[in-house]
Amino acid sequence: MKKAFLYTVLALFLFVSCTEDNIGNQALANIFIIGSPGEFDEVWLEILGVEVKTTGTRGSDNATPVFLPNIQGDKRVNVGSLVGSSQFLVGRGEFSEGAIIEMTLKLGNDNFVIVGGERLPLTFDSPASSSPTFSVNFPLNGGISHDLFFDFEPFRSIQINQGPEIRLTLDPVLRTFTSLNTGIVAGNVLPTGQRAAILAVLNNQIGASTETIRSSGNFSLRGLKEDSLYQVYIFPFNNAYLPDTLDSVSVTIWKTTQLGNINLRLKE
Repeated sequence: MKKAFLYTVLALFLFVSCTEDNIGNQALANIFIIGSPGEFDEVWLEILGVEVKTTGTRGSDNATPVFLPNIQGDKRVNVGSLVGSSQFLVGRGEFSEGAIIEMTLKLGNDNFVIVGGERLPLTFDSPASSSPTFSVNFPLNGGISHDLFFDFEPFRSIQINQGPEIRLTLDPVLRTFTSLNTGIVAGNVLPTGQRAAILAVLNNQIGASTETIRSSGNFSLRGLKEDSLYQVYIFPFNNAYLPDTLDSVSVTIWKTTQLGNINLRLKE
């Protein structure tokens, strides 16, 4: 009787230990999208979800892709409003330790922009434009949550085709990054209410772009590399103001570099 009891306790202990180990080996991936309005008042995308491919057995590239759906009833999101600290959850899932090696954003057909109160449809440039795929290498560590991002760039994603009628085509240009190994640069453009495009440039390449929040002038450039000195360019939409440049802006991972107030100068 005593032996049977001991065996039962031992079996229960092994079961709990294995369960805890299994939980500890799982990594949670939260995949978000951010963006800006670009030349438009609003930019709406129908986001169905994201397909994720991870390393398979023994770290090999043999895993079956997993689809993480956008669980919102209305799958349309105004990516033009996703500036500052705003973000939209595209999909979430648990994976074994390893790495994410590929992400594919899945878009529906109900995409459009708003300009001056008028709704203009976006048509895909090609069938492949509805499922942009990115090769990445984002480590997945067990027992922690990982925030991964698509950064939608409207200036390069939407082409305006002039003709008897204006036609807009969509070929999404996105940047991918993870918050685990990147930092943020933030500031405030004055006077309040002025729209401005903000670019972080490293070695003559755009590292990130965004726009000010109209009501406050605040901005955040997210997903920037550490130990890098960026040039930050400010381009006001109002031609009455001059553009500005800030040199040698440093970045630290997991932290926000504050630039403070940036006062736009009027043209003489």
